[in-house]
Amino acid sequence: MEVTKDLGGGSLIGVPIYYRNGENYGTLCGLDTKPFHYTEDHVDLFKAMANLLGNVLELERANNQIQSLSVPIVPISDEVAILPIVGNVDEERTERIMEIALAESASNNVEYLIFDLSGLTNIHSNSAMNLLKIGQSLKLIGVQMIVTGIRPDLALKAVQSHSDFDQIIVQSNLKQALNWIGYKLVKE
Repeated sequence: MEVTKDLGGGSLIGVPIYYRNGENYGTLCGLDTKPFHYTEDHVDLFKAMANLLGNVLELERANNQIQSLSVPIVPISDEVAILPIVGNVDEERTERIMEIALAESASNNVEYLIFDLSGLTNIHSNSAMNLLKIGQSLKLIGVQMIVTGIRPDLALKAVQSHSDFDQIIVQSNLKQALNWIGYKLVKE
């Protein structure tokens, strides 16, 4: 290997790191400038560490999948999508919501993104202000944010934090938001 050639001798041990599905992530390596004789115990230790790293990487992959599911953008039409916010919202999740909302809205040419907060159980005060910042960021890329499903306790938190709602349209429910955009629900 080029790495060991540059060392001018020495020793190298390498063990592959795999995901559970058999896909190779990379290699866990140990090297030294001096020659070293690796025993079976050393090899077993490196294999155990590589296995542990594979498990950690698998957990990270699963966590990323869960995070992407916690911000599901549901398209209604070519220009309208809904982002239902369910559960607890802390600062970390707010950042994830902002990243996905901006990326998905830009890549799908969304004109209106409806944030439905009716499933929200708890939101931290900073996160409430950050949701408003998402509206301002969306406006910069040409997307109108519409918020629905604000419960009285959330409205109180927003007012107490002196939040500015100028950039956001607020409707009480999804039907009103769609009507505001110009969609009519028709029964056949």
